Amino acid sequence: MKKVLLIVLSICLILGLTSCTNSSAPSPASSQAASPAGQGSASPSASAPAPAAEPVTITFGMWDENQKPTYEQIIAKFMEENPNIKVELILTPWDQYWTKLDAAAGSKNDPDVYWMNVYMPKYADAGVLEPLDSYIAADKVDLSLWAEGAVSMYQYNGKQWGIPINSDSVVVAYNKAIFDKYGVEYPKEGWTWQDMVDLGAQLRDKIAAAGGSEYPMVMELDGQPSYLQFITQNGVNLYPDLQTQNWAAPGTIKAFEDIVALMDANIMPPNKVLSDTKGTDLFISGRAAMVYVGSWKAIVLDECDIAKDIGLVTMPKKDDNNKCAVGGISFAMSANSKNKDAAWTFLKYMAGEESSRMQAEARIMMPACISAQEFYSPQFKNIPAEVFPKQANISAPYPFHPAGPSWGQDQTDITNKIYNKEITAEEGCKQLAEISQKYIDEYNKK
Repeated sequence: MKKVLLIVLSICLILGLTSCTNSSAPSPASSQAASPAGQGSASPSASAPAPAAEPVTITFGMWDENQKPTYEQIIAKFMEENPNIKVELILTPWDQYWTKLDAAAGSKNDPDVYWMNVYMPKYADAGVLEPLDSYIAADKVDLSLWAEGAVSMYQYNGKQWGIPINSDSVVVAYNKAIFDKYGVEYPKEGWTWQDMVDLGAQLRDKIAAAGGSEYPMVMELDGQPSYLQFITQNGVNLYPDLQTQNWAAPGTIKAFEDIVALMDANIMPPNKVLSDTKGTDLFISGRAAMVYVGSWKAIVLDECDIAKDIGLVTMPKKDDNNKCAVGGISFAMSANSKNKDAAWTFLKYMAGEESSRMQAEARIMMPACISAQEFYSPQFKNIPAEVFPKQANISAPYPFHPAGPSWGQDQTDITNKIYNKEITAEEGCKQLAEISQKYIDEYNKK
């Protein structure tokens, strides 16, 4: 019996030692398994810690230098919370951004995460963007936490290709000092296009009588702050489907005719003036009484020399319609990324509440993240910034077509000819219809 007991005790001791050894050493699965961010692992015992996940470096591309300082702060905060992910920011100015992105994507070297606008369908169709649906589903991300219009802007072919950062809206800013100087009433909410024309004519006449040099109204005549808004207000769906366009529609022609009419009436300066100096710059230098301006210029308005004299009002109605063609940017992921889990973790953070709140508090964007919107307007010291989200809530989809970038320069050249009265609005719109349809047909043959 003593021998039997000794044998049993020996076996138990051996098994006990084996069991302790196994419990303290991490299994291959626990030491290698990572969270969706590619960071973290199963918790090891105190006696034998599992090695940390390998650090990864991802790149992030954007185009706005003014926002770079805030983004550097947000990225630093992200890296503090995610120490195994290093983010390198790549800043490319707008006028080079898309050319460089195309070249980088062609060589499968585009940033892991980058800003994307309404050009999104082009990049989705080219296989450059990573669809986000599986990541959204795996992390149970509730897209209703972002503004619906901004989210839908990045849905295409039944997939979600980006999570929105912001919602851009366009309003009218006016200089109270100029209105007061010439005894003209301020614009009022609910005003109409004719009301705007009448106010502009009053300013024109009183400025001329007093020997003044201010312009009653100015605009930036590229699409978003001007003619795309007027086309939308005229009830035109510029791209009703992927097959057709409405550049020659009567409402499109009228949008350009109305701009030219403002120039002809000396309510707005000629195109040469507006080409040489941006409308917003003329306004903030005190040389114009009114300007159509986007929310992306809100911080510029709030910090300029005339900030305390600036009022804001939603766009005047055209045919009882003052809907805004809402634009905005999203965070998109490259299909070429070699670190997609880390890229998703970064993307999700950048579009989320903490990052959106930091952007709102810095006044650089009007957040699409609904819970962060309350932090936006109170940050402005001088201008009534609440008008921007008010206008954004009176919105229509921003007009775009996947092939749009192909005729972008033609669009600029032709619209300038219209403004310079080298061709009529009707002639220019017919040319735009022909050129855009050509590229649309080529796009659909691919």
